[in-house]
Amino acid sequence: VSTQSTGRRESLGVALRDKGDKGEKNSERTNLLDIENGNSDQDLYLYQNEAKTAPKMSTFLSSIGSYNTTLQMKKNKEGADLSTLMGVYLPCLQNIFGVILFIRMPWVVGQAGVLQGCLIIGTCCLTTFLTSVSMSAIATNGVVPAGGSYFMISRSLGPQFGGAVGIIFFLGVSFAASMYIVGAIEILLNYLVPQMAIFADKWHNMRLYGEIMLVILSATVAVGVKLVNKLATLFLACVILSILAIWVGILGSLGSIDVCAMSGVNDEGLGYSYLVKVPNCTEFGGTEMEGLTNLLDLENFKANIGPYYQESGTVAPGVPVGDKTTDVYSDLTTSFTIILAIFFPSVTGIMAGSNRSGDLKNAQESIPKGTIAAQVTTTIVYLVTAILCGAAATREVLCDKYGESINGGLIMSLIAFPHPYVVVFGCLLSTVGAALQCLIGAPRLLYAIACDDVIPALKFFSVTLGNGEPFRALLATFAIATIGCIIGNVDLVAPIITMFFLVCYSCVNLACTLQSLLKAPNWRPRFTLYHWCTSLLGLVMCLTLMFISNWYYAIVALAIATGIYKYIDFKGAEKEWGDGIRGLQLQAARYSLLAADHQSTHIKNWRPQLLALLSHKETLTPDNQGLLSFSRSLKHGNGLVIVGSVVPYDLIKLLENEDVLEKQRQLLTDALKEHKLEGFVQVTCEESIPKGTTTLLQTAGLGGLKPNSILMGWPENWKSKNSYENFSRVVRCATVLKQSVMVARGTFPQRKQKLSGGTIDLWWVVHDGGMMLLIAHLIKQHKTWRKCRLRIFTVAQLEDDSVKMRNDLKKILYELRIEATVQVIEMSNKDISAYTYERTVNMAERNKMMEYMGLTKREKKRTLSFVVESAHTPGTSAVDTTLQEVDQVLAETEGMSIVCVTATLTLSIVISHDL
Repeated sequence: VSTQSTGRRESLGVALRDKGDKGEKNSERTNLLDIENGNSDQDLYLYQNEAKTAPKMSTFLSSIGSYNTTLQMKKNKEGADLSTLMGVYLPCLQNIFGVILFIRMPWVVGQAGVLQGCLIIGTCCLTTFLTSVSMSAIATNGVVPAGGSYFMISRSLGPQFGGAVGIIFFLGVSFAASMYIVGAIEILLNYLVPQMAIFADKWHNMRLYGEIMLVILSATVAVGVKLVNKLATLFLACVILSILAIWVGILGSLGSIDVCAMSGVNDEGLGYSYLVKVPNCTEFGGTEMEGLTNLLDLENFKANIGPYYQESGTVAPGVPVGDKTTDVYSDLTTSFTIILAIFFPSVTGIMAGSNRSGDLKNAQESIPKGTIAAQVTTTIVYLVTAILCGAAATREVLCDKYGESINGGLIMSLIAFPHPYVVVFGCLLSTVGAALQCLIGAPRLLYAIACDDVIPALKFFSVTLGNGEPFRALLATFAIATIGCIIGNVDLVAPIITMFFLVCYSCVNLACTLQSLLKAPNWRPRFTLYHWCTSLLGLVMCLTLMFISNWYYAIVALAIATGIYKYIDFKGAEKEWGDGIRGLQLQAARYSLLAADHQSTHIKNWRPQLLALLSHKETLTPDNQGLLSFSRSLKHGNGLVIVGSVVPYDLIKLLENEDVLEKQRQLLTDALKEHKLEGFVQVTCEESIPKGTTTLLQTAGLGGLKPNSILMGWPENWKSKNSYENFSRVVRCATVLKQSVMVARGTFPQRKQKLSGGTIDLWWVVHDGGMMLLIAHLIKQHKTWRKCRLRIFTVAQLEDDSVKMRNDLKKILYELRIEATVQVIEMSNKDISAYTYERTVNMAERNKMMEYMGLTKREKKRTLSFVVESAHTPGTSAVDTTLQEVDQVLAETEGMSIVCVTATLTLSIVISHDL
């Protein structure tokens, strides 16, 4: 607070300081002098020390205004600041209008028919449209730097999902590049220059020339984006011209195809016909026919409405091939799902623009507009082309995949106007352009993943050349695309790409669905034409398409994604991006905690929820870490583990030493990781350890996940006042809170140590609800103790039937499904009376001693004998034992031991020692 008084500014909001500290008084005096001299920046702060750490509001607003995300790529000197048209719309069009449109569209319509063909196209396009809407919402919810689709998924679903899906999408785009290259080589060798064939096997030619083209295109991409953009414009113009030529040719019925057909009758008495590849149709016994029909020929259109699925090696449905050298037959078994899997890659270019987000002038504006516009445009083109194909050609011609009946001609080119080569060259340039777009997008995707450092093994690819090109990532893309070129068959590569892209699209829709349903505070997309229902529908459609098209490919793709997810979860760098999965976890945890808090715990669901109290050295290093080893042995109960510690420090003074609590938390967290123990850390700061321990016992846990058992070490130096006071305080507080206490003593096995033998001895002196029996059973389930034998000892008096007790105990163990040997120790009343007499005498002597020492009433309440006596419940069969006597018993016992104290302070002992 500042006031103006007689022209001088006086600070009224100076923080209180210790007037005895000369240094601080000098500092305060300097502060006031600075203010009087005009250096009044600090009078905006409530505390003086904030002036060194907190910025002024003007500085803060300036830094926010100039904020840039860390994923921004180095701007490409030759192709940066791309507009919506050049950066998103045209690349998406070129990537979508690929090889499938020109070399497989007639075959798709011929096999599936016009109706099911349009259904396949509509299903695929609807899936990508819904994904485009979801992607638009995510893209406008903040800055989208380099990485595009990967960035959107990772920031929405977390680094594990983002990294896994990013790698899957990278593989999909890399394989897509190989598919387009193989398609281009198929056009080149089948329809342009068949003389280039070197090998008799056409697949070897496809592989050889595919690798050559891959090298050429990769070198072109390495030169820079500007050259590719110039070529892309030319290529896309040729593609659009080819599509128009096809439409004009069909609408004008300007094309002509003469084919030779054979006919027959199948076993069901239905007629069929198929094409043959012979030089002289009449001499072969066939019938010459026109493969193209008038657009107004409704009979041909009706005949092409239904499906015509064939099995591999058949010339017509159910008709096997006679002579493979002359008959045109199917080389692939087809069905609705198989055709869908082959066609789907033709609609998967919707992320071509988002993958280049680092080169866009305004990614938030360009990605939604360009992507949705390109998707709608291609959908209309695909549907119109499919209907026109069904109306313009006979079924036999449509089913001729490679144009064998027309001397290896491309059906779409023979339909076109004015010349077939218009479509052939347009188709070739289309596939080459789509391959270039993939070779641009895939390296940038891998580069973005590497820059995020979520996968340490990919750090090598986070380097770019001087022109901004991620050359190392391009080499990785080249290696993946080489695999697709070696496969050399479009129909075999397409289903692989379908799975990879569908996994990515599923996660985009999942991200939008989660963000919308969770209503995260930062979910404020500028694109508002979306709804969580559309995103959920897109997610369901993606998953459905994966499994109905090829279920085993779907399982492999999901297995790869899961493997990468687990690898990142285990080895990857920890990132916190405020993602939707984190929000979902918090919502689920909140719901579960509320549900658990409103329900009482049934005895069948009871498990030890531990609060392990760890002391620490002066360096804050956790002491008595054997408790963590024992806690890990109990984790087969899947219970809660909270590791608590008390820092004897004044909380107010932590303003001067703020890292004390954080250092203690970090040390405890490191100890948990070292022992491979999953649990929580809670540190309390109090002036004294007893008070801090009391606070910790009351505040540990949340809702239904509160500790029901306290695990602490045996006070080795319990005769020390601080030691026994703290120990007794824990026992008394646990009694009030109705919690059990487990006291551990000895050195417990390390995490990787396995005991080769030995026994776990349970001295069941009194009935404690079966807790010690459960503890012993859980310990034995751990691999460290698995080979140890469990023995149970109990005490019988003379009037008790020891044989019946043994049998009853065995029956109980059998019903509880616990394997253990039973031994009953018989004690005479004389022994018990002698013990009781001795204990009474000792208690009387202690009372006389306290009176002789002149202890006050408050000091008497702190003695151990008072704790035991006051906590004992009259009328029970408990055996009261003082700490000194228990300590003597444990001192005489070799090995590790656990003393369990129930809420009524009845004691049981578990002892494990070597054979």
